[in-house]
Amino acid sequence: MAIAKAITYENLPEENKRDPKIIPFEYKKPFLQEIDEILKDREDETRKGIMSTLVAQMSELETKKYLGGFLVPFGFTEEAILRMSIPEIEGHLNNLMSK
Repeated sequence: MAIAKAITYENLPEENKRDPKIIPFEYKKPFLQEIDEILKDREDETRKGIMSTLVAQMSELETKKYLGGFLVPFGFTEEAILRMSIPEIEGHLNNLMSK
């Protein structure tokens, strides 16, 4: 695995520090709060989409029927699907999709 190293003014060779095109500035690490906000924004972007919006508006029964429809061809019965919890249905779907 490659290790990335930040290039800052402090770790430049002396001959490069004298270059008039290089402007010295102090590197400041972002606050943990800023990092958390960036990660949350990225997570929110991945959850956006038409299907996630439609599924979010469905009732639990409608969601089970919709997601369970993908399991029926693999031998699951409608009754068994309706007895499962949504995380259990999602787990089965994830297992099927990873094969």
